[in-house]
Amino acid sequence: MIDVRELDEQEFACVDDALPLHRFDGWTAGSTYLVAWDGSAPIGHVHVAWEGTELELPELQDMYVLPERRSQGVGTLLARAAERLVSSQGHERCSLSVSEANTDARRLYERLGYTRASVPRKRVRGTITIRGAPFDVDDTLLYLTKRVGRRPELA
Repeated sequence: MIDVRELDEQEFACVDDALPLHRFDGWTAGSTYLVAWDGSAPIGHVHVAWEGTELELPELQDMYVLPERRSQGVGTLLARAAERLVSSQGHERCSLSVSEANTDARRLYERLGYTRASVPRKRVRGTITIRGAPFDVDDTLLYLTKRVGRRPELA
């Protein structure tokens, strides 16, 4: 059985050895990593950014599942757990960006109910810094959103 839970400091080294925590920037209140575990083995993660996002919504970022565990429902479990977390924090919607070329991820997000946001595609090009190391990117991102909660007065 797969368990999804928030990354904590005691498990960080184990997760960091197994998975690429590209968005990890210390233990800040502005973000949360959720990790999928199969027993004692981390097999995937999703980062939730609470602020400073492109659409000013909580944003699911850096979704990653080990290649040998893909197409087994792990991504769905991670996305659903992130959506529940976003909703539990009182947010009605969440967003994510996905590479226009990543058809597998786009299919997953569409199957989960994400729809195109009313913003244009965004070309990302140049060198960015990920956990202190330079990384070259040349990609076009699509932004998707989904309703994940209801306002208390509508519930």
